Amino acid sequence: MPEAIGYGASQAYQPNQANTRAGQVAEQAEAFKTKRSEAAAVIAQRQASFSTNRAEFLSRQAEQLENRAETRRLEDGVGLQVNILA
Repeated sequence: MPEAIGYGASQAYQPNQANTRAGQVAEQAEAFKTKRSEAAAVIAQRQASFSTNRAEFLSRQAEQLENRAETRRLEDGVGLQVNILA
């Protein structure tokens, strides 16, 4: 009668190596997917930061060029000093 409650050669359930190996592989695959997703998020954040910095730089550069062009317009020729219509 002890065989009925899990003693002896045939127990109710004994995980074999194939089942535990499959579980390990599944866990490793899940860990790999998680790390890959985290790495992709880091790369996306870096690219966004770079794009923001680049846009700010280009905006400042455009503003400087615009200011330079306005300054030159005021300095060009004698048109501002002499009224040619008079």
